[in-house]
Amino acid sequence: MRNQLLAAGLEVNFVSINKDDAADKQDKLIERCAFPLLQDLPEVGVWDLQDGGKDDFYIYDADGVLVQYLPYNGDLDLNLSTAEGYDNLWNAILTAF
Repeated sequence: MRNQLLAAGLEVNFVSINKDDAADKQDKLIERCAFPLLQDLPEVGVWDLQDGGKDDFYIYDADGVLVQYLPYNGDLDLNLSTAEGYDNLWNAILTAF
């Protein structure tokens, strides 16, 4: 998706934060991610601070303002393995521009 956004003239940064109790699964993410992967720690608790869950998306604009929070189990299909889920995330990102 990042390459498609770049081809459309949109520079978008992606980052993923691995859950604090999933450090042992980080290698699987490293193999698949072409963007920064950060590791949450129990003493930091980023997931708790963001009230986030697995596969949630937070979309920020260029000024760092949260534009949309998309929980994975919300009303929108966010399964990136499907055309609908991919399109939903794509359109949500475009709203930040």
